[in-house]
Amino acid sequence: MDAKTQVYRGLDQASLDAQYNIRAQIPDHPEISRRWGAESERVRHALASRAKINVPFGSQPLQKLDLFLTEKPGAPLLVFIHGGYWRAQDKSEFSYVAETYVAHGINLAVINYRLAPHVTMDDIVADVRTAIAFLHKNSANYGYASDKIYVSGSSAGGHLTVMALMTDWREFGLPTDTVKGGCALSGLYDLEAIRLCYLNKEIGLDETTAERNSPILHLPKTSAPLILSVGGAESAEFHRQQDDFAHAWRGAGLDCSIVKQNGGHHFDMIDRLADPSSELWAATLRMVRT
Repeated sequence: MDAKTQVYRGLDQASLDAQYNIRAQIPDHPEISRRWGAESERVRHALASRAKINVPFGSQPLQKLDLFLTEKPGAPLLVFIHGGYWRAQDKSEFSYVAETYVAHGINLAVINYRLAPHVTMDDIVADVRTAIAFLHKNSANYGYASDKIYVSGSSAGGHLTVMALMTDWREFGLPTDTVKGGCALSGLYDLEAIRLCYLNKEIGLDETTAERNSPILHLPKTSAPLILSVGGAESAEFHRQQDDFAHAWRGAGLDCSIVKQNGGHHFDMIDRLADPSSELWAATLRMVRT
């Protein structure tokens, strides 16, 4: 295929690849990763007395989660799902998100899932659903409320957040409203773009798998409230993904609010989710406390 051939929505291959090449857009990403790791280690130490690390929800090495618990029985639980384009990153980098939520009486779980190319997108989505089902079924063991579980995530985690909201939890023997709300940051809701860009060499989507796991193509009849947000400085494709999805979600009569960002790149969004001075943090706290 000629390099200038349009492959997706008027974009040629090089342009499409550039739209989704996040690290190329954030030159200081290694420093950000080091900061996340250091802050997360500090938070795990600070919250050690109320933390449960590497709790298994399945038999595979990456099927584990970390819990950061409050002293308040029956408080809500917010689940955080990391990004990394379904093929990278680890829950240990995001313990830092827990600190401000625990301080405000909200339990937080950070979950892992198996990664591409070792497993398929279907497997990854199944891992997230299994982790949430585990958290619901084991709420009494850890002291949070089973009827106050919320889900958040960034990038690939934003996609997985919405897939969790769209789950038929009856298949797990759980209430249909197991997830009470979601907050998806810089999410990917149309996976055809991912299938056609450079990322698919590792992710391995085919047309059927991309279609089956694209939330915009499988809108539910009912859903819990959803918060969406994307960094003001992110690429046009990330804004397009959110705009199209919000339009479709609302068009189906579903509850969606958008927290607009005047600036901020793809990785800033996670920091804002954890920052009590940000509107994103405030909106998430309002949702969890509803």
